[in-house]
This record gives sequence, C-alpha cells and structure tokens, in this order.
Amino acid sequence: MSQTVTKPEELKQAARDAIDTAEEKAFDTLEKAREKAEDVVDRAHELEAELQDSVAELSGTVTRYINEKPVQAAGIAFAAGVLATLLIKRR
Repeated sequence: MSQTVTKPEELKQAARDAIDTAEEKAFDTLEKAREKAEDVVDRAHELEAELQDSVAELSGTVTRYINEKPVQAAGIAFAAGVLATLLIKRR
C-alpha cells in the first residue's frame, strides 16, 4: 500500500506541471485568438478602403449624370421621393 501513497513533493511537482501545461495552452490559445482578431481587423480595413473607393466612384458617376442631364436627374429624384413617401405611408 505504501507504493500508491505519493510523497507531498511529488504531488506539488505534479500540480506545478499541470499548471504549467494549462498556462502554456492558455497562452497559445490567446495568441491564436489575437492573431485571428488582427486578421479580422486587417480585412475590415481593406473592405473599408474598397467601400470608400466604390462610394467615391459612384458619387462621381452621379455627379456627372446630374451635370449632363439635370432635368432627368430632377425627375428621378422626384419619383424616388414619391415612392419613398408611399412606402412610408403604408406602414
């Protein structure tokens, strides 16, 4: 029966080893999560830049259309306003 009884120092060392292992796994997991978060932030910045470029391009297109065809642009704006009003009144 004395073979199954572990010395206190062995228990302490086993506990330290278990804590060290858990700590390493936790740090590894945190590092992976941080890297993934950085990847997501980088991709979000790329998408933001792409969206800004698209908005600028669309804005330029609309401005050119308004300058080239002001009467049609006013008609489209009026029709959009009427449609929006009808949709809002339905609710």
